[in-house]
Amino acid sequence: MKTAAIITTVIATFLFLYTSYMFTYDPISRSSRDGMLLFNFAVWYAIPGILWVIYLITQKK
Repeated sequence: MKTAAIITTVIATFLFLYTSYMFTYDPISRSSRDGMLLFNFAVWYAIPGILWVIYLITQKK
């Protein structure tokens, strides 16, 4: 589970940075809506966040 969480976090980071760049600087897909970067973050990090929570809950101490 930890490996899946790490891999999805790395993929989400690259996708978040790419789409954030697109929303901020690209003249075609620029978005000026309020909260768009926060929504972008929530979309890409939802699955990794769930996987990390599952990993931390199931981890034996």
